[in-house]
Amino acid sequence: MIKHPNHSLRIGSLCTGYGGLDMAIQKVFGGTLKWVADNDRHMMKLSPKHHPGVPNLGDISRIRWHDVEPVDLVSAGFPCQDISFAGRGAGIVHCAGVA
Repeated sequence: MIKHPNHSLRIGSLCTGYGGLDMAIQKVFGGTLKWVADNDRHMMKLSPKHHPGVPNLGDISRIRWHDVEPVDLVSAGFPCQDISFAGRGAGIVHCAGVA
């Protein structure tokens, strides 16, 4: 249990999804989400509702990282669409291109 959350903690988020991990991090540790990076079209609509005013940097393979605001903590989601009940169910083997 954190008694004094760190409000100066700067957080960045990769493969953000709906932002649940970031909301949990902020609840436990405090801090401010400075940016997210996700190119999923559904996430792009949802993220501004969960994190108003937080910029989405988009596709992580196209970001010019030397131009991005530095952060103290980076969270990262997992691209789970292929193993999620909400996804196609193709599995990780398919994601890795091994199939």
